Amino acid sequence: MSYIGENKYFSFRDNYCEARLPVSSTEASEFGRTIAPFFTRFSVGTSGFEHLSVLYALCCGISECGKDVYVCENTDIPSFRFSFPLLSADCGMFISGDYEIKILFFDKSGFALPEIKLKEIMNSSPCEPSERSGKINSLTSFRDIYINNIADSMGNPHQKICAGVSCGNKAIRSVWLEFFTGDSNELVFQISEDGQRVNAYSTIAGFISYEKIILAYCLDIAENGGTIWLPENFHYMADCITPDKIKRFSAETGIPENAENTRFLRDSLYMCAHIAGNLVEIAQKLPHIASAKREITLDNTDKIPVNQTITDKKGRVIITKSGRNRISLLAQTLSAETASELCAIWTEKFRQHNI
Repeated sequence: MSYIGENKYFSFRDNYCEARLPVSSTEASEFGRTIAPFFTRFSVGTSGFEHLSVLYALCCGISECGKDVYVCENTDIPSFRFSFPLLSADCGMFISGDYEIKILFFDKSGFALPEIKLKEIMNSSPCEPSERSGKINSLTSFRDIYINNIADSMGNPHQKICAGVSCGNKAIRSVWLEFFTGDSNELVFQISEDGQRVNAYSTIAGFISYEKIILAYCLDIAENGGTIWLPENFHYMADCITPDKIKRFSAETGIPENAENTRFLRDSLYMCAHIAGNLVEIAQKLPHIASAKREITLDNTDKIPVNQTITDKKGRVIITKSGRNRISLLAQTLSAETASELCAIWTEKFRQHNI
């Protein structure tokens, strides 16, 4: 199998790996035997039917090592992420992609699998088949259960919210249209990354970024007396707006139980369905925030201060290692221009090793 990245299996691109097509059944099965020792029960899904051979070969590899697998064909990421914690699966894997196979990894709560776990998997080898094979259980999509669950959380029966929906993925757009009319230009949700990320545009408030939507949801929680759990690398302005209500967590050191229940961080539709009615009003109260991210390839990363956060008067820069010779740079500021400027400044420093 021809893999993108520095390892036979994984490249560090958030929580997924990629493989160039075509992928043989033997290679996919070997991949299953590599990841099998790290978890107890798996749930594996895919969009459409073009990757079914990879899906079932992967599941066979996992099963050969004595682990049980739930298989969900022709599903979408939002309902898949909702479903596998219900099945007590401690690893969710979603297969998609047109020109490359993309496999997304999630932990038992539906959060992205921590990088530290991916590193451990990346450096391992396929295990030998066990004497007793695990079970492969085929399931139908959880789409209807997922939709009904959100509807119940809003108060059922629910009326559709007047907002536009822009999404190139027909399956994701169909799910969102269960809650939004789709025919308004005053507030439009722009959905990307197969439903995992959403921006909005309002004729009143202008562009509302994904981070700002999360911040608006957090402010709504805070105004109602709730505690807010956020990842440690989420925009620093959250601490300035609701400092006494924010608790930070790191996926690398373990997600606290209270943070595991913070559904809006892993379910954009749930978040937007609940905040849409107040989004424009709250967004107008918030300062403008912006982020920019770059992946930089260097010949030598030994001198780069990875896993560090650098703060100056312009904003905050978070530096992490994203591969053998790659650095991930996340700049957080109060304007898109400044975020891009910080990225450019630090990219040049890295290339000159002038740290």
